[in-house]
Amino acid sequence: MMLRASSTANDLELDLDVVRGDLQESDAIQHAPELAALVDASVNDLASLPSARSALVEATDEATMLDAAAVVANFEMMTRIADGTGTRHPADRLESMSELSGSMGLGDFASARA
Repeated sequence: MMLRASSTANDLELDLDVVRGDLQESDAIQHAPELAALVDASVNDLASLPSARSALVEATDEATMLDAAAVVANFEMMTRIADGTGTRHPADRLESMSELSGSMGLGDFASARA
């Protein structure tokens, strides 16, 4: 939901197909495969993290990799804090997010709660 808010604040069009789809090099997201690999390694496969970092540095530069890693870490931190404190969205907020949540397949995650 932060993605939607930040894209609105920066007057950018949000294309969820790019966000949730098979990320290939495109005009919409430069270096999408390398960025997606960094996210996947950070969240799902720490053993492949060094190679994902290296691939992103090779495609861009070290500063870009560090920025991307900081964004991944921030989202992971926010999720853990919310989960750890039992934070829930109010019913009206869940309703306003239902279309977006459905299109993103968020209910399919093991951590999805009713």
